[in-house]
Amino acid sequence: MPSLRELQLRFAETAFADEDAPPPFVTIPPERAVERMAVYRRALCANYRNVLGASYPVVRKLVGVPFFNAAVDAFVRAHPSRSGDLNVYGDAFADFLERYPHAAALPYLADVARLEWAQDEAQRAADVATMPDDVLAMLAAVPAGQLPSVQLVLAPSCRLVASPYPVLRIWKTNQDDAAGADRVALDEGADALLVRRDSGGVSIERLAVAEHVWLAALAGGASLGAAIEATKGRGAALDLAAALGRRIGDGSIVGVVAP
Repeated sequence: MPSLRELQLRFAETAFADEDAPPPFVTIPPERAVERMAVYRRALCANYRNVLGASYPVVRKLVGVPFFNAAVDAFVRAHPSRSGDLNVYGDAFADFLERYPHAAALPYLADVARLEWAQDEAQRAADVATMPDDVLAMLAAVPAGQLPSVQLVLAPSCRLVASPYPVLRIWKTNQDDAAGADRVALDEGADALLVRRDSGGVSIERLAVAEHVWLAALAGGASLGAAIEATKGRGAALDLAAALGRRIGDGSIVGVVAP
């Protein structure tokens, strides 16, 4: 006799199977079992569609509800949730869309999804109590010769999104309160974006490429010196003093880890 775990796993597999797949065990007439399983399956699909629709409203608007629902169903089968909290489910959806054959004609779609997920994560990120003056005091306490080796800690809500497409304009023109019906030319410019939460909610800021590369390196754990090196050859030179002033001042940089 199968164990409870085996039955649960088989039931979960059946829940994501084809519409007419029977349950792994039957205690009622088979035709009724298939019908009841289908009801459960439809409710399960609806939950996932609603959850991802809340995280990716612009993606859903761009492709339409039928397309979006079909993509979500395929995504859920390929990437089943590993958590009981569906609010944190969907981080791999952008990568899935990038490989989804039916979205091949929309090369910007995955990056729009990345921007929406960045906002979702920024909204849920933890708060920090560190103030700009605290960070400045930490930096001032580091001997000058050790400054290249320090690590600057970004706020938990900070996310960095880069795209060869104007995804911020695409996102803005597809908001419910957007005025007019502006068309976005995909070749009008790339975007390098900082997404973060401040006192007014989640903000999106377009950055110069050098500053975006610098912040991305810091977010990846690079030292200050290594992050500066990463910006070389990436467009305009980084004005370090100005970038530090902006990012400490707006709360993007919240800590200093000295060697």
